[in-house]
Amino acid sequence: MSSLKRLLAGFVPTIIMGLLFLNSHAIASTPDGETPANEGVCDGLKGATPGLYGLCVAYCEAQDLDTFDKEPPNTKILANYNKKKQAGDPDMPCVKVPCPCWSDAELASISADGMAAACPSSTNKLQLIDNDPRTHFAEADTSTGRERCRYIDLNVAPPVIRSQSIGATQAQSCFTAVQAACTALGF
Repeated sequence: MSSLKRLLAGFVPTIIMGLLFLNSHAIASTPDGETPANEGVCDGLKGATPGLYGLCVAYCEAQDLDTFDKEPPNTKILANYNKKKQAGDPDMPCVKVPCPCWSDAELASISADGMAAACPSSTNKLQLIDNDPRTHFAEADTSTGRERCRYIDLNVAPPVIRSQSIGATQAQSCFTAVQAACTALGF
């Protein structure tokens, strides 16, 4: 065997193995670069109706919808999840429901200076309050039969005052948003 053939015989398998490794890494990668994509957003579904956990992983985690604001490329998975879901099962965890009382920017403006006066809370009600110079707050109430949100900003002209009775899903979304803002401030 010529020296060129021996060189190629040893070199070609190395190249092939390298290409296979790079290709498998690219296929296994997710949009946020974490592999595997199971990042826990669906863990609460492990004891729910059989099949929901797998659909959640396919919809939320494999596509990284919990970290990126985007429309899902395959809404059939969400439709299948909703068909299979039974009473007591939660909605798809990574589907973000907006709070109708405030925008993300308005909620962020309450603590834009990195401070807030208070974050009083109870089991079902949470507020983010800043009274400097005037009242500016967001409130979410998830109490059954009293689901609502409120947003007040007396620091702008004209003052902004919104209060709405909302559904349980929206109330939970509002509560979660206020809770995240309070946690970020150390409350």
